[in-house]
Amino acid sequence: MPIRMGLCSSHAPSLFFSTYSGWQLMHHRLNDGHPQPPETELETEEVVNQRIPRIKENFATLKDEIAKFAPDVMVAIIGDQRELFDGSNIPNIAVYAGPDVDTVHNTGLYDQDPMPSPYEEQFRYPVKIDQELSKTLLDGLVDEGFDAAIITNMNPQSQPERGVPHGWGNVAPHLMKDMNIPVVLVFVKVDDGPPAILTGERCLELGKAIAKICENSPKKIAIYGSGGMSHDPRGPRSGWVDEPLDNWFLDQLTAGTSDNLKAMFSFKSETMVGGTGELRCWTVVAGAIDQISPGHKAVKVDYIPARKVTTGSGWAYWPVIEDETPIAAG
Repeated sequence: MPIRMGLCSSHAPSLFFSTYSGWQLMHHRLNDGHPQPPETELETEEVVNQRIPRIKENFATLKDEIAKFAPDVMVAIIGDQRELFDGSNIPNIAVYAGPDVDTVHNTGLYDQDPMPSPYEEQFRYPVKIDQELSKTLLDGLVDEGFDAAIITNMNPQSQPERGVPHGWGNVAPHLMKDMNIPVVLVFVKVDDGPPAILTGERCLELGKAIAKICENSPKKIAIYGSGGMSHDPRGPRSGWVDEPLDNWFLDQLTAGTSDNLKAMFSFKSETMVGGTGELRCWTVVAGAIDQISPGHKAVKVDYIPARKVTTGSGWAYWPVIEDETPIAAG
């Protein structure tokens, strides 16, 4: 059956720490040396301690929705920040179609004192790959006019010990009760240094193409977009959050007006570079859902303009599309 469910969330490291000291350590690591917005001072220990359970509940909501749908496979739209790729080759679109791999999460990493290596066994877990659907997607994307890079060997060039990048590694344990659900890993270039050329319009087209290709699969498929919202870690806007942009973006999802996301990344702006580019992953998911059920409205779970996370943090999902009528080919 076609894709029937979509979800998106942020994946910033601090979202998976349970102590104020953990948040502080990561905040200093990412932002020291960069002028901070005045709102940062309002994020006191009391405020952070109120946010930590709220964040856990947001991920629990997505996990419950996935469990109720019980997908056979998850298509994960993720970016890469010099983990799998390096300066020798950074494709705009790539699909991993190799054997099962592994990755690491960072849950609780900065909460521990002394801090362990992020590559210790306690953080590592396997990632099951749906090779059949991955290969189908690769073939189909060519037919749909997308020149996707083919990855059949998970051989990270920048961070060899990591495995699958953090766009999936950080979030999967918080999204899936059944870690045996296989995934299809689709990489989109999200980093604007060097420039990414995927506009919002192209990301919507990519999502629609993925939905078309998956139409004839007998499997129950969910699609997830990882990253964002507005942030620029270690960049000139490090620590700043663009609340108007983030809320406008979420409004398009909840209003079922994803076509408006064509405007994203269609012009040069300091607020669109860096980690904000990960909203391309959300836009791909929005395009897929709109292809299946035009105007289908997302549910906003939560939004937190968390300066000490260095990220505008959001969670959203599209309720399961019950209509099993095949989608139009065009």
